[in-house]
Amino acid sequence: MKRRKTTSPVFQGRRLFLMLGLLFIIGILMLRAVWLEVFQQSMLQERADARQTSIVTVPAYRGMITDRNGEPMAVSSPVESLWCNPSRLLETRAQLRDQYDLASNVEGKSSASEVETLAGHRYLQLEDGLAKIEEALEMEPGALIDKLEEAKDKKFMYLGRQLPPELAEKILALELPGVSSTREYRRFYPLAETAGHVIGMTNIDGQGIEGIEKARDDLLAGRNGRKRVVRDGRRRIVEDIESIEDMVPGKDLQLSIDKRIQYLGYKALKTQVYKLKAKAGSLVVMDAHNGEILAMANIPSFNPNNRKELEPYRIRNRAVTDEFEPGSTLKPFTVAAALEARVIGPDVEIDTSPGHLNFGKYVVRDPGNYGSITLSRLLAKSSNVGASRIALMMDPRDHWMFLSRVGLGHAPNAGFAAEASGQLSNYTEWGKVDRASHGYGYGLSASLLQLAHAYTPFAANGVLMPATIYRLQDEPRGQQVMSPETASAVLQMMEAVVQSTGTGSRAMIDGYRIAGKTGTAFKYINGKYSRDRYMTNFIGIAPASRPRLVVAVQIDEPKIEDSGGRAAAPVFAKVMSESLRLLDIPPDNLPELKQVENDRSAAGGAT
Repeated sequence: MKRRKTTSPVFQGRRLFLMLGLLFIIGILMLRAVWLEVFQQSMLQERADARQTSIVTVPAYRGMITDRNGEPMAVSSPVESLWCNPSRLLETRAQLRDQYDLASNVEGKSSASEVETLAGHRYLQLEDGLAKIEEALEMEPGALIDKLEEAKDKKFMYLGRQLPPELAEKILALELPGVSSTREYRRFYPLAETAGHVIGMTNIDGQGIEGIEKARDDLLAGRNGRKRVVRDGRRRIVEDIESIEDMVPGKDLQLSIDKRIQYLGYKALKTQVYKLKAKAGSLVVMDAHNGEILAMANIPSFNPNNRKELEPYRIRNRAVTDEFEPGSTLKPFTVAAALEARVIGPDVEIDTSPGHLNFGKYVVRDPGNYGSITLSRLLAKSSNVGASRIALMMDPRDHWMFLSRVGLGHAPNAGFAAEASGQLSNYTEWGKVDRASHGYGYGLSASLLQLAHAYTPFAANGVLMPATIYRLQDEPRGQQVMSPETASAVLQMMEAVVQSTGTGSRAMIDGYRIAGKTGTAFKYINGKYSRDRYMTNFIGIAPASRPRLVVAVQIDEPKIEDSGGRAAAPVFAKVMSESLRLLDIPPDNLPELKQVENDRSAAGGAT
């Protein structure tokens, strides 16, 4: 006979208790779900949106800078900037390291591979990722951790700025906690050091800090936009929700620079500066018809694409910012001012005997006694005595007003961020020595850009056009600063400088008539003029019969040649000849042209 199985009352009670407890918990959870779903839905939705959505900046695309022919001189390319949340990254690393240490101490693990397959695997993966970031960013081993420790209380820190997109993607693929990237733009300069001083550069945040980049930052920069986006758990953007503020791209800017002339000008200047072991050099090429600057170069220069080797003395645009006493390059203005004041005529001769002028302790000297000389010979031989005598004939006010009209003492306002205005004291402060020294270019100062600009009226029938670094769309309005007769007469006189007997014979160019003036000025240092440190210059115009271009060259402290005719004139000849060829300006000094002119003269005389 089988025995019946009976269920213990205790067991029955426990089962009932567990069932009731389970039902109670299920009820609580259901009530909680109803509460959250019905009464807390809005609050939870807001919290979820706050975690998943964020507002990000849409960087503006910086406008392109081009030369007069549309060739790029500054462009922006997309890059990525890596950043992280230091506190989150360090906290995650500490937690994973603790798990790794705990797993490593568990008994019964027979190999390291078993340990890595446990919790410590993620820690090793993180450490490997940090090491790869250091390698990619060219950091010393351990430097990244030190950097993170220094910023451990912060929520944001850049790991690297303006990285190539492929490098940023490689690092992001490591999926490290708290590491993300932001799209930015990096500036690239195709001409590199050739036009570094003109174009300038931007800083790491895309703001112009030198050259045209700084002067027209408001136009080039544009305006950043903002948008709301959805991010995933790794803070990656997965969807754009709405645009809060539209991004406004920067506007393009066209310069008056001719890329071809800029390159050949820089190359010729650099070659001569190194050849003469000079301290520095500058060059300016201008179109006398409209005041446009076709080229501007300086040595030493800098490469705006390479920020690691920037030195302050290389960044300065010497042609625009540096002031110097122009020396003999000012003598054509002395002659022109006297002609305008009608104290002399173009056919007058100036007595320079006995080759010096005494003003007490101050003596003006020529290399020799030139005697009575014409104005052309005065410029060709660069007579200080002759220029002083002419200056002393003029009323100081007339002389001062003429120099002021051609731009001396005033910033050219050509479009650069910082332009020197030079020094030209008021005529009421001039003594007899000042009047004489101003005649041959001492006692006042100017920049090379100012001097080049001041020479343009000689090539434009006495009209001074506004100087500009920007490509002009309309014909500018100039100022008549001297009569066409004076401009033509002085231009013709300056042709004598570039003859075999003149100081600028090395500036001659086959097939072209050249007018110009050499200049050598000793530097004023510690209250007196140096005997062995000087500035050499040559400023010339071509073609002399149909003037178009003005080229100004400066060589600072050459160690081999000691005058503007020997140091600066060869650079002028090289740059001017190539510029005339590039601009397709025909020769005006060929034998066949001379024959045609002679035939016309003969025919005119017969009639």
